[in-house]
Amino acid sequence: MPRATGETTINLSTGQRLISTSGGAEFVVTKGGEADITCNGVSLEEKADQSPSEADGPDIQLGKRYQSTDGGVSLLCVKAGKGALSCNGDDMELQGARKLPSSD
Repeated sequence: MPRATGETTINLSTGQRLISTSGGAEFVVTKGGEADITCNGVSLEEKADQSPSEADGPDIQLGKRYQSTDGGVSLLCVKAGKGALSCNGDDMELQGARKLPSSD
């Protein structure tokens, strides 16, 4: 059963797979820490055989990284969905592309 927002924080570890039961998106944790990650106000759950419900909200984009405002937690979207992602009550930011070093 999904946890309510702010009920508890969980210790996220790199490589852990999470699913949004309210928006259908799936994530892999790329930078972990103690956090309460939510989508549409419902905490993300560890991936299991859960069927997501339909949701409204902004698109969560496949292959994009999302990070907390303090940079402490980062997620990679491995299945697109819909919803507003937040970490500890603050909206998560879409990470921009990193510049690669010059090959000169």
